[in-house]
Amino acid sequence: MPRVTVNLALVEARKRARLSQDGLARKVRDAGRKLGAQNGRSRNTVSRWESGEAIPQPAMLAALEEALGVPAEALGFGEVPVSWLPPPGFAAGVLSGHWVTCYRFPHGETELHHADLAHLTAEDRYVRAVNHPPAPRTEGRDAAPFLNELEAELASRHLVGHWKNVSDTRYFGQLHLAVLPGETVLDGYFTGFASDVAVSVGRWRWVRTDLAGTDPSEISLKDPSVLYKVVTAHSQYDAPLTLADITEET
Repeated sequence: MPRVTVNLALVEARKRARLSQDGLARKVRDAGRKLGAQNGRSRNTVSRWESGEAIPQPAMLAALEEALGVPAEALGFGEVPVSWLPPPGFAAGVLSGHWVTCYRFPHGETELHHADLAHLTAEDRYVRAVNHPPAPRTEGRDAAPFLNELEAELASRHLVGHWKNVSDTRYFGQLHLAVLPGETVLDGYFTGFASDVAVSVGRWRWVRTDLAGTDPSEISLKDPSVLYKVVTAHSQYDAPLTLADITEET
């Protein structure tokens, strides 16, 4: 088992700022929003950084520097790599654009469908996505569909990261998506909230979509169960989906 060393530089910087671990986590979250890379860092994350059990990824390290007003080198992170993941197999910017995403989620004794149009942006090897506008479609939640945001890192041909539902903060989890050759289909899994003591797992599939200059806020997505069939049947060798494929007829 690898030996870990307590990061005394980070501990001392936090104490000089008169912050508890909870307090520093709050400032890191605030700094993330300011820097345009929202995060859900917690006291447990700060504890792992200080104990040497974990190292912040670049976006988190930037937020930590902002939160404490101290450069990474003075926080004990100057001599260590900021990511343990393998290098990306291609530039993350290739994935920028709109994607229709679909999954099923447990609801009592059955499963319901969710579909949305996600806008993915990339910087270096990191990607962020929001699934609105247009309004997502979530079965059983017409008035309050799932508004998801995610952050992930491109490692080889995989996106590894986390997601959260900003319309109902009980729901959050991790994701692991493979980028199929051709870069028009992402396919993988999510984990999420089932209860305080249970985790749900589901398939999550993304298909690139060509909006041809259309304003996303002006369109209305098809029923989620219909889009689920469209997305799951779409091959990596097919052309990107079109506006007609994903929107209701008017």
